Amino acid sequence: MNQTIPFKKDLVLVGGGHSHVQVIRMLAMKKALGGIRVTLISDESTVCYSGMLPGCLAGLYRPDEMEMELRPLCNWAGVRFVRARVAGLDPVLQQVYFDNGRPPLAYDALSINVGSIPRGMDTPGVREHAVPTRPLGLLLKRIHEFEENHQTDGRPLRIVIAGGGAAGVELAFAMHSRWGKRFAPVQITLVESQSALLTGHRPRVVAIIGRYLEEKGIACLTGLRVTGVDKTGVHFEDHPSLPSDFLLWATGGAPPGLLKVTNLETSGAGFIRVRPTLQTIGYDNVFAAGDCIEFPSRSLPKSGVYAVREGPVLARNLHAWLKNRSLVPYRPQGSALALLMTGTRNAVASRRHVSFHGPWVWRLKDWIDRRWMRKFEPALLPPMDPAGDAPIAREAPSTNDAPPVGEKAGGGPEVSAMRCAGCGAKVGSSVLTGVLDELEVFDREDVRIGLHDADDAALLEIPPGRSLVQTVDGFRAFTGDLHLFGRIALVHAASDLYAMGAEPHSALVTVTLPYAEKPLVANDLRQLMGGIAEEARGLGVTLLGGHTSEGTETAVSVTMNGLAGSDVVFRKGGLRPGDGLILAKPIGTGVILAADMHLKARGSWVDEVFEGMLRSNAEAARILAQVGIPSVTDVTGFGLAGHLVEMLEASGMGAELEIDRIPLYTGAADCVAGGVESTLAPSNREHLQKRWQVESESGAADAAKLGAVDGRDALLFDPQTSGGLLAGVPPSEIDDVIAKLRAAGYVRAACIGRVTDRKRHLRIR
Repeated sequence: MNQTIPFKKDLVLVGGGHSHVQVIRMLAMKKALGGIRVTLISDESTVCYSGMLPGCLAGLYRPDEMEMELRPLCNWAGVRFVRARVAGLDPVLQQVYFDNGRPPLAYDALSINVGSIPRGMDTPGVREHAVPTRPLGLLLKRIHEFEENHQTDGRPLRIVIAGGGAAGVELAFAMHSRWGKRFAPVQITLVESQSALLTGHRPRVVAIIGRYLEEKGIACLTGLRVTGVDKTGVHFEDHPSLPSDFLLWATGGAPPGLLKVTNLETSGAGFIRVRPTLQTIGYDNVFAAGDCIEFPSRSLPKSGVYAVREGPVLARNLHAWLKNRSLVPYRPQGSALALLMTGTRNAVASRRHVSFHGPWVWRLKDWIDRRWMRKFEPALLPPMDPAGDAPIAREAPSTNDAPPVGEKAGGGPEVSAMRCAGCGAKVGSSVLTGVLDELEVFDREDVRIGLHDADDAALLEIPPGRSLVQTVDGFRAFTGDLHLFGRIALVHAASDLYAMGAEPHSALVTVTLPYAEKPLVANDLRQLMGGIAEEARGLGVTLLGGHTSEGTETAVSVTMNGLAGSDVVFRKGGLRPGDGLILAKPIGTGVILAADMHLKARGSWVDEVFEGMLRSNAEAARILAQVGIPSVTDVTGFGLAGHLVEMLEASGMGAELEIDRIPLYTGAADCVAGGVESTLAPSNREHLQKRWQVESESGAADAAKLGAVDGRDALLFDPQTSGGLLAGVPPSEIDDVIAKLRAAGYVRAACIGRVTDRKRHLRIR
């Protein structure tokens, strides 16, 4: 994000629920983010729309049709996305805490939309033997795992669904459609603690649903309370146990564990108590919506319908509070239209005193659900100006005396102070000192003067018999999660040292942060340096110091020192004919990050790439050193082909590559097929083709087509961030090296080709 308007306030959204996705979309569409930095925190980058879950399970929708991608939505809106699990909140200190050791995230305004979990999860045996219906992604995963592992033995598959509300009934129908033929015969039993199914619905609706259940042979047991679950089945208080092969836990909503550590006022049931404005009781700057809330005056059903209706009010009030404007109340409808799936293209409608059923009700539900999902489909989102340059939409004058944040008393947007250049562009000393004092730094005895000393430079002692190896690397931020970005930047910088057989020793860090108010700059620096320090400790790297400056976007550069013995230094030269070319990690980071920028990448693809980037090359370097491999490099900005050619030129050799053996990150080939390409790829391709004879499988005449944007071999030129090591390995050692690499966690390590004696010749097979 290129930010030219200084940020003044931090809005943090916890949870990617139905309300928050609307908040993101509405604030962006209204260009209401000027001066407001928004961060969405979610433990998953892809969330499922609950309204389409039964249809998906029944086979009426593909899984991707009910999935909402949070990363592209945030990228489009100029919102930072952080994939992390929140461990607690402090509304007094105004901080969000995490469970993975990352620094807390400060906020000016906070909103919580984390949904609910099934009630009764603490019943003995439920967590071990039942499949909860929330989160929805986990439900789908568990069902797929059962399908892959279950062996039919001729006896009926016994499915028990605990919970006879709308969710349980729809799941019973869906599982009958999904498994009725695949695992025939199937016995499905609904178990409800109340005296009847569908409490709160009209008798006519209950009767209609009852007929459908009877037609499908789905049994119903009511008035039974589950006392325990084990591998044999479900146990009750005053009723014989019910054998079960697959137990779905679809009870009513209960508060998720996070609500116990928010320090916010909760109801007797444990939900966050909110006012009509969706502000929490006692804290004007903390909002909440969806299934996790409860109004003191009225208890609403735990239904996505209400979360959807709350979204627009939440968006308006969050923006109004940040701009010192008046808030509006949320007025829930008297009753909501319920559309219940029956496992086929047929549904039952229920509202107040009326009910209908039939295929036309299904078509209505399908139209409503698809219309909702289209609002958040990346390909259908309208083009937006960069968030940092988006003008602030004009609104009605505030009824408060104070002028809106970011405006002068006379009206009109505040003109940002001119930013200094030179040393005047450094981050303020109070901010810098405060953050650095918090860092936990790995200490070394041979660092005589370092980070926490007041001297002008670091002072190191080089042990006798060791050589100093130095490298520098850096790049712009490719994610709004600055803690993650800091971790990857440090791992990436260390890779050059591992590619030389050196042990990382110490580092200097240069950081550029966007223009913002001092508290926001401190927040950013704390997250970024916290990530850098975390990985530095893990790699045994001492942080010596560095430099900070202001700019239009976040960037990091790391200068890293390493130590190497004269007998263990890898070089790019030394390849011999017949050597196998072993690649330790997949490729495709460049094209997937490019697709992410263009809103064309799935969240799971980006998640996998980030996990790969965080895998250090330390173990790979150790394995290669033990085997005595001399020829090693790391695959980074020049792409696999570019760095391979550097090795071949240094050795006076050529090579044959087997394109199908090159490990790719999931989604890389899809991105290439979709015409996505990193901006550096054309230059990488041009550089190789001008200097080398390149031959494709079908003959030299096709070499000019090598690396075409829509071809798989385009990934040979894809620039990599924190890529894997590439080594030339003697034929007798190939299998052993690959086995050791995979055992060390480089599970996709592979031999991708061999070295030939044809100088400056590359054959792609």
